[in-house]
Amino acid sequence: MTRARWVAVVTGLAFIAGGIVLGAGPYGDRRAFEGAAYCATSPAAGDDCIVRVRMTVVSRSTYTTEDPDPNWPPAQPPQPPPPPPIPGPFRVAPGAPQARILAALPMSATTHYKVTVRTEDGKAHTFKVDGGIYDLAKPGATGLAEVWHGRIARLRIGAHSDDQWSYWSLGGAWLVGWLGVMLVVGLGLPLARVPVGAVIGGWWGGNVLFLVIHTWHPALWLVPLLIAGPLFLFRVSTTVRGGRRYRSAW
Repeated sequence: MTRARWVAVVTGLAFIAGGIVLGAGPYGDRRAFEGAAYCATSPAAGDDCIVRVRMTVVSRSTYTTEDPDPNWPPAQPPQPPPPPPIPGPFRVAPGAPQARILAALPMSATTHYKVTVRTEDGKAHTFKVDGGIYDLAKPGATGLAEVWHGRIARLRIGAHSDDQWSYWSLGGAWLVGWLGVMLVVGLGLPLARVPVGAVIGGWWGGNVLFLVIHTWHPALWLVPLLIAGPLFLFRVSTTVRGGRRYRSAW
């Protein structure tokens, strides 16, 4: 294996290890919260229990963002005939082509929900929530805020709840780990020597694994580890077999 491939493999494994290290703390904290009991009284310093605080909804609001439709591009209609040439040394195209393209691009709107609540201590907090709890969060409605290690980790109004965890606490580590996987697969593995069926099967297997684990959000950072392990073992086996063939040829 060339030096560049070894560098890609080592760097990729370092990124994977970094992703695991970065995600281990937030993952363990969330798992501890999900298994923790509620505090019977005010917790002492270091107690791992959930404090329930009464809250009142102050206001709520929504906003939308537009993204290109995933079904773009649609079936292309037949091209119209070109316009007749304009006499003279200068020709000006009718209308701005960029504006026409943007106007024709189908967009899908995503609605985001925000709720502002006031807790017993008089402090106001604003959160992004899902549509279920937003429907109940009318101004004046009351509920409970579940506090974990000094921060509000879950909102409860009626029968609905909404967890409040930073996406980047786990998502950032997950992206770092996936960057390592891409380095190992894209630059470290000699995919030209791998059968096409194995590449396609590994790709679809990774997609299925991701979709299965995606329903268990705290474990997303494990995906790079689960995929990188077999890939690394496969790389070692192909390197050993290639070395044997090389020695036998001599």
